[in-house]
Amino acid sequence: MKKQWIALLLTLALALPLCVIPALAQPGPEPPPQAKTEEPRQDAEPSGDAGDSAGDAGEPEAPEAPEETEAPDALPPAGPSSSPIVVRPDGTPEASAGGSTMDDELAFTGEDDFRYLAFEDLRDRVLEGSLTAKMLQESIASIDAMDYTDMYQSLNAQMTSLEAAQMMYAQIPVASEMEGAMQGYIISNLASSYASLSATVSDLASGKLQKDSAAARKQLKNAQDLTVVGAESLYFAILELEQTKGTLQRNLTALDRSLKEMELRYELGQVSALTLEQVRNGRAALQSNLSTLEMNLRRCKLQMQSMIGASLNGSLVLGPLPALSQGLVDSMDYKPDLSEAKTRSYDLFAAKKKLDEADDSYEDTRESYAQNTYNVRSARHTYEAALYEYKMAEQSFEMNFRNAFDSVKDYQQVLNSAQTSLAFQESTYASMELKYRQGNLSRNALLDAEDELTEAKDAVETARRNLFTAYRTYYWAVNYGVMSSGQSGT
Repeated sequence: MKKQWIALLLTLALALPLCVIPALAQPGPEPPPQAKTEEPRQDAEPSGDAGDSAGDAGEPEAPEAPEETEAPDALPPAGPSSSPIVVRPDGTPEASAGGSTMDDELAFTGEDDFRYLAFEDLRDRVLEGSLTAKMLQESIASIDAMDYTDMYQSLNAQMTSLEAAQMMYAQIPVASEMEGAMQGYIISNLASSYASLSATVSDLASGKLQKDSAAARKQLKNAQDLTVVGAESLYFAILELEQTKGTLQRNLTALDRSLKEMELRYELGQVSALTLEQVRNGRAALQSNLSTLEMNLRRCKLQMQSMIGASLNGSLVLGPLPALSQGLVDSMDYKPDLSEAKTRSYDLFAAKKKLDEADDSYEDTRESYAQNTYNVRSARHTYEAALYEYKMAEQSFEMNFRNAFDSVKDYQQVLNSAQTSLAFQESTYASMELKYRQGNLSRNALLDAEDELTEAKDAVETARRNLFTAYRTYYWAVNYGVMSSGQSGT
C-alpha cells in the first residue's frame, strides 16, 4: 500500500465526526473484498422479506449475519442478477431489502430491542419510538382535538355569566367607601375577563384562531419531519463509518505485510533500525485511529437506537440503502417540482405569515393615525422588513433546491465514472492474477492489486450512497418542503 494513501487515511480518521454531521466525504471505502470467500455465500439464501421480518416485533429470531468485525455490504451488487429496490416518489419502496442477515447475538430480543434496522422502516421506527416525535405527535393531536363549535358556545356561556355577575355586583348597595372600592375592583376584573373572552370569540368568528392553530400544527409537523430527516442523515453517516472501518482494517493488513517485509530487510541489513521503528509507529497510529473510529461508530449507533426507541446497547445492524433507478432520476423536473416544494415549505409559510401580519398591522395603523405620524412610518418599515425577509427566504429556498437538483445529476455522472474505473480495475486484477498463477508475480503484489480493486469498488459504493443521499434531499424538499443542507451527500 502506498504511503501517501495511508497518510491520507490517517488524516481522515483523525477528522471523524461525532455523529451530528454527515459522515466522511472521501471517495472510496467499501467493505473488505469477498473474492476469496465465495463458498459461504452459497449457503445464504437471499430473501426478499428479510428486512421486514428482522424488524417485526413478532419474530423471535432472525437469519444469521456476518460478525460485526466485518463491514456489511452498503448496497446490493449491481448487475442483471440483482433486484434493485426503487424508491417511488411517495416514499414506498418497490420491494424490501433482500439477503440481509443477522448474527445470533444480534437477534431481536424484545418489543423495544431492535438490533436490525432497514432503511425502509426508519421513518416508522422514528415516529413510533422517538420521544421527541411522540411529544410532537401528542401536541398535534391536542390541536386536532379542538372543537371550535363547542369552544364558541362555551365562551358565549361564560360571557353571559360574567355579564350577569357584573350586573349583580353593580346592584349591591355600598355602605362605606372601602366597600365601594372593593365593588369597583371586582366589577373591573369581571369586565377585563369579559373583554378577553370577547376578543377570543371575535377571533373564532373571523377564523383567526383557527388559522393560528393550523399554523402551529404545521410547525409541529415540520419539526416531526426534521426529526426523521436527522435520523436519515445519521443512517447515512453510520454506513459510511462502517465502510471507512473496513478500509482502515484493510490498510492495517497491508501495513502488516509491509512491516514483515521491512523486518526481513532489517535482518538482512538493508534498512536501519530507525526506519523499521517508523513503520511500527505508523502501524500503532493506524490501529489507534481504527479504535477511535469504532468508538465513534458505537456512539452513532447508540444515538440511532435512541431515535428509534430501542435498547441502548450500541449493537445495531443497518440494512443496505435501496438502489435508485435511472428512470426515477430522469423523472425529476425542476420547475414543477420547485413549485410543489415551495407550497409545502414551512419556512416560506412562516415568512409569508409574518409578512401578512405586518401588512395587517400597517393597514390598521394607517386607519388609526394620520398618514405622516411616526406610528405609520414605523409600521411601514416593519412591513418592508418582513417583505425583504420573505424574499430572502424564498431566494434561499430556490438556491438550495437548485443545488439539490444539480447534485443528483452530478452524482449520477460520478457513479458512471466510478463504474467505468471499476471495470478497468477488474480487468487489471484478472491479468495480475493470471501472472501470479504462472509464477510471474509475487503474492504481495497480487494482494496490493486486490486492495486497489477493492478501492475501486469502494468508489462505486460511495458514489451510489452519495447519489441516494442527494436524491433523498430532493425527495424531502418536493414532498414535504423540508430543505436540509445537512442531508446532502457533499
